[in-house]
Amino acid sequence: MAEKIYGYFFIGAMCLLALCAFVYLLRTMLGPHFADRILAVNSISTIVVLIISMLAILQDESYIIDIGIIYALLGFITVVILCKAYLRSHKKERADDLKNLKPEEEAND
Repeated sequence: MAEKIYGYFFIGAMCLLALCAFVYLLRTMLGPHFADRILAVNSISTIVVLIISMLAILQDESYIIDIGIIYALLGFITVVILCKAYLRSHKKERADDLKNLKPEEEAND
């Protein structure tokens, strides 16, 4: 009886997490800033890892946890690559800002 209740709890929690992931997906598409989109992608990755972990507990299979760990690593690498690509695209603007700062630093010396 208790296992059945836990099963329903896990299924309900996974559905709620899937709904949250969908909301974050909308935030990814509609976010006004790049940082909003990156945080939404990272949150979706975390939610998917939680769902995979809950599924492993529900199915009583330990190998599914390994899949969750691999997905967590892929999600982290994805966020790092996206941030790096964004910084490279805006690096030229930052370089121009740094060039403008150098004469002021030399004048203060």
